[in-house]
Amino acid sequence: MSSPRTRSALGASVAVGLVAPTLAMLAVSPAHAADRVAVTDAQFRWGINDESNSAGYAPGTFNLFSAGKIGNPGVGGLMLKAADEGATWTNGAAAGWKATDGNVTIEKQQADGSYATTTWAGTNTTPAGEKVDTNGKHSAHQVVIDAGTGILDADADDARLSWDGDFSVIFYSGMTYFTVSDPQLNVEDGEGTLTATLGGYGTAMDDPTKWEALPDTEVTLATLPDVDVTPEGIEVTPDYQGVHYDAPTNATPQARTGANWGSFPQDFVDFQQRTGSSSYWYSSGGGADARKAARPLSVAVNASQTAGKVTVSGTEFDSDETATVTVEGTGFDPALATGTRPPLAGKPSGAYVAVGKYADAWEPSQGAPSTARVNGDVAWAVNAEDMETIGGPAAGAIELRPDGSFTAELEVDRAAIDAKATDPSLTEYGIYTYAGGGAKQAAYETFTPITFTKPTTPNPPPPAPKPSTVSVLGSGVTTYGSAGSLRVRVPSTGTVSLAGLGVTQRVAARGGVATVRVPSGLRAGRYVARVSYSGNASYAPKTVTKAVTVRKARTTLSTRWASKPRKNRKATLVVRTRAVAARPTGRIQVVLKKAGKRVQLTRTLQRGQSRVVLNKRQVRKLGTGRWVVRATYRGDANYQPTGTTIRTRVR
Repeated sequence: MSSPRTRSALGASVAVGLVAPTLAMLAVSPAHAADRVAVTDAQFRWGINDESNSAGYAPGTFNLFSAGKIGNPGVGGLMLKAADEGATWTNGAAAGWKATDGNVTIEKQQADGSYATTTWAGTNTTPAGEKVDTNGKHSAHQVVIDAGTGILDADADDARLSWDGDFSVIFYSGMTYFTVSDPQLNVEDGEGTLTATLGGYGTAMDDPTKWEALPDTEVTLATLPDVDVTPEGIEVTPDYQGVHYDAPTNATPQARTGANWGSFPQDFVDFQQRTGSSSYWYSSGGGADARKAARPLSVAVNASQTAGKVTVSGTEFDSDETATVTVEGTGFDPALATGTRPPLAGKPSGAYVAVGKYADAWEPSQGAPSTARVNGDVAWAVNAEDMETIGGPAAGAIELRPDGSFTAELEVDRAAIDAKATDPSLTEYGIYTYAGGGAKQAAYETFTPITFTKPTTPNPPPPAPKPSTVSVLGSGVTTYGSAGSLRVRVPSTGTVSLAGLGVTQRVAARGGVATVRVPSGLRAGRYVARVSYSGNASYAPKTVTKAVTVRKARTTLSTRWASKPRKNRKATLVVRTRAVAARPTGRIQVVLKKAGKRVQLTRTLQRGQSRVVLNKRQVRKLGTGRWVVRATYRGDANYQPTGTTIRTRVR
């Protein structure tokens, strides 16, 4: 075995540039390690829900899937053009609807129950060829993604699989849509989650012209209860029935009665609040609730290759000793990992075998940073012909035999590990293996915990910080559409954070004072802001609350005759509101009087104005002479009522 000194260069190089997972670790215990297998070609299938396969409520529209990311029309309120089978939008911009893209295929159920790649014509028909509707006739499509990779353990009901591919979920023929990228499935002891990265554009049902790019957001697509992992794969129905969704203020509240109430996961539906389609993913009390429940999903796997496993000569050590441990590995098929960095780029890159202190989520195959892994002693198991390429035994090279086995000897030195592993997120001492040379291969990733029986003498604790006093100055009252601020007084330097007002802010305190912003887009109402002081070496953290009131903004009202009233002719009055921020919504009331006669009309604002049409009968009722016209805006959630009066002579 090489000494720690000759192998330190390899340990340093391994600690840089390697990545680890965002999903929870799939631990391998000796009881079921032999059943842990590598998956090289998993197929994922999911129809999501019936609403995604139904007609839209807007006339002539329907909901559908597309392989790949659909093109951006540039503006809102547009639909895919049927004349060219979704190749463009109705404004001529490229859309690129596809049935296949890379690993992704959209398949449609056929009349005999089988599935085949869909056609554009099939996206809005049932398997029997009938048009889809909003009364139970669905197109029965599924998103299919091939070439999934990862690991599976049927005995422990554990699995970790990932796919590389994109698809689009399109509602109302394109008036709103979102994209789904690179799903990941994680199951541990029969409980699972399906996550992915969502993207798309923000719009709104009451203003489809709104169109703004949304940042890519990782969300939970589904939570999976009671998953039975078998050697052939997984079939499970995601949670929906009885799942609570906490809708934000001014959003449609969840209906929690009847047979069809439930929800997709909270963070998924929160993302849909920005696409304008949130209420299609949880029960809202409407007729569509029966179509919103999650459909079953399935994963079929090819799991013929045994995944790597290790046996370790010892796992319990004295804290003060330097011990040698022998690690025997099997199942590390050299063909499964290909290097992405020199000196083994493009070649079988073997496996690192390390003793270290890692974060709870550490695996490179799932994308955690290299800081999640801090190593002490490290060996690199590679093909015999590549041992000298990486520096030979003096640099820690050991042979990865053609049958996928290796033997490594590592020195366990807790003090040396602790000197480097100072980040508090690093909590797990153990023997670890993972793919070398920048490769990402879940089948190589194993963890064997080690323990230390005699704790080292801790350093004396630092003095306890003093209690902090935090005060928030100012009334906390602002007006909708106008930004406000709160001044926060703290005892010393540090960071002041604000939460609870729709945004999270962090500002540095200078001279014991920090100013945090009350955002201008906050809707009218009462809020509770949480103001937190981070503290420092001398003062303890402290959180206080502050009531914030956003008052309704004022509006002004103007009127003009688009066509003036004349005897026995209809007339049109235009009533327009003006406000500091977004256009007001709500109702306009117009009362016209003359000599004891009265006509009252009520209309809804559209884009901040309303056209009030008087028909001939109403004009005749008032007759000629001087009319008094009173227009009144009744206000909405963010704006105060207002009114205006004009006088008009009618001949």
